[in-house]
Amino acid sequence: AYVNGFQGAEDLIEEEPGKEVVENAAICKLKEAMNVSSQLAGIEPHTKQVCYWPETPDGRPLIGKIPEISNAYIATGHSVWGILQGPSSGKAMSELILDGKSSFSLEQFRPERFAQEKIE
Repeated sequence: AYVNGFQGAEDLIEEEPGKEVVENAAICKLKEAMNVSSQLAGIEPHTKQVCYWPETPDGRPLIGKIPEISNAYIATGHSVWGILQGPSSGKAMSELILDGKSSFSLEQFRPERFAQEKIE
């Protein structure tokens, strides 16, 4: 079973990659939450790790061509939903790169929705 953690304060990341600190208090809360299931109760996690949620201000990922940069694309900001949204994002990106368009609308995921100035 994959048990996800808790959202923390929105801070700038100051830790060096690989030097993130596992919050043991959060691990204890997650283990307690697992006790609601007779199948998960008492199981010790085999992995404890820290990760950051790449998330956009509006909560929707950035998927598409990067404006003003030739042959540059982006698919990021899926938050904790990256594992679930990965296959559809991958399909959209492969279609966009190979065919020039996706088989479904990427309008709400346009990277330029956050653009503030023209890239030189």
